Amino acid sequence: MSVLNPKAESLLTTLASQPGVTQQHMAGLRDAITSSPALVERFNDSLSCTTPVM
Repeated sequence: MSVLNPKAESLLTTLASQPGVTQQHMAGLRDAITSSPALVERFNDSLSCTTPVM
């Protein structure tokens, strides 16, 4: 299993606090992302050059 960087973790934490987002949603999303090393790399890389706005 690959590891998300702190910026990615922060984004997921922010997303989890949004109305209507359940723990089950977040568990599924986290599992989907972290089950693929290539997806983790892309997710981490995409956040390293931008500031997400929610």
